[in-house]
Amino acid sequence: MQPSVSYSNDLHDALLCKNGTAFWKCWRSRFETASKGVEVEQCCDPNNIATKFACNFSKAYKANNEQQAEVLRK
Repeated sequence: MQPSVSYSNDLHDALLCKNGTAFWKCWRSRFETASKGVEVEQCCDPNNIATKFACNFSKAYKANNEQQAEVLRK
């Protein structure tokens, strides 16, 4: 039996039996890969990555008019 047919049959059988646990276990074993490390601008540390995102978004979303922004904050 071809691997893709086996995958389909196993998933189909789990669905037919209304066995959600078996279905998702089968799905994950065939289609999900192990988590890979995240790298942003040659940085792997989660805190540094969060800081980089915060700096980027704070620059991207600056108010055009500081007086109007203050009125809206209040």
